[in-house]
Amino acid sequence: MDARQRRPVLKAWQRRILVRLATCIVPETATASAQSIDAMVDAVDGQLQPRPRLQQIAFKLLLLGLGWMTLLPAGWQASLLHLLEAFPIRLVRVGIWGLKTLIYLGYYGQESVQQRINYLPSKLEGNVLLHARRLPGRA
Repeated sequence: MDARQRRPVLKAWQRRILVRLATCIVPETATASAQSIDAMVDAVDGQLQPRPRLQQIAFKLLLLGLGWMTLLPAGWQASLLHLLEAFPIRLVRVGIWGLKTLIYLGYYGQESVQQRINYLPSKLEGNVLLHARRLPGRA
């Protein structure tokens, strides 16, 4: 890997906006540990790394555009987010859903969070267990 690939995609101020937006999308991140938040942000950054430069810029612009939303009360933030999820302009909808997906991936993709919420997916036979209506660790 060269130095360019290892450099974070998101700058510190963009990471702060991402963390503030995460509290609206996944409220439990508001009380999450700093280690968990850092892991979430690093996972999002890691997903942005291999993306084309223009896609990275589009994500950064989305963060910039939504940054002001973090100044609103939590209820207004949630309402505005729901409004943007169904916005008539496709690019806005795609951006919002992409942001949510990355935040979900970054937070719920952590093994410690999965254990805490008792999310124990079977890497080999998940569909078999699902169709048999059996959860891992339960009879």
